[in-house]
Amino acid sequence: MTISVAQSARRWLACVVAAAAAATALSLSSPAVAADMLAQPRPPAVETPLWTGFYLGVHGGGGWGSSRVVDPNFWVAYNPITIKSSGALAGAQMGANWQFGSVVVGGELDLSWANIKGNGQDPTFITPVGFTADFRALATGTGRVGYATGNFLGYAKAGLAWANIDFKSFTLTAHPIDVDHQRTGVTAGAGLEMALLGNLSARLEYDFIYFGATAMGLGGQFPNASANVDHQLHLLKAGLNWRFSGDYLLARY
Repeated sequence: MTISVAQSARRWLACVVAAAAAATALSLSSPAVAADMLAQPRPPAVETPLWTGFYLGVHGGGGWGSSRVVDPNFWVAYNPITIKSSGALAGAQMGANWQFGSVVVGGELDLSWANIKGNGQDPTFITPVGFTADFRALATGTGRVGYATGNFLGYAKAGLAWANIDFKSFTLTAHPIDVDHQRTGVTAGAGLEMALLGNLSARLEYDFIYFGATAMGLGGQFPNASANVDHQLHLLKAGLNWRFSGDYLLARY
């Protein structure tokens, strides 16, 4: 069969028109394809542990409390004597945290210089009978457990405490008897910490410390006489911590 020149020309023209139409359709659909690619959802945020890591910090604040002298044999005092104390403190702390989801556990050591002091006396004696207590240094070692939400961490703590106390007795003598002693006891507290810029965080904390009754020689004219002395303190501290690991960002993409 012989194909005429006119038929060949028509077929060639039809192919050109079809190719042009396909190219036009492809070019018109490209923005939609690109838009679909851009509209793909971003991968979910990956949570990073905010509080995990070691830290060092400083703190300052104040304390108040009482020391109680009880003489069961009435050698030193007829009535229990309470010594009210108050003053300032400042120091440093170090510790570590481990975060598991919203739960944070850790441990901390802190040491404080203190100037918490007061005095008390028994007015029933003709000759004044009195005592002074001066807390010069405090230290605690505690375990902590807390709950983290956002940039905030609320926590509770408990453990052991130590104090260096300058205790003076004015029992039936014009010259004070200096009973400088060290005591160990227990402590418990709670606080709130907030992550700031970088790995810096600020916190506010309350602590209670109790040193149980111990027999002490406070006799003055009666050197063999002793009384039972206990101490308790309430501390309010504000501080800053610097974390050496962990992340100050809540999430990464």
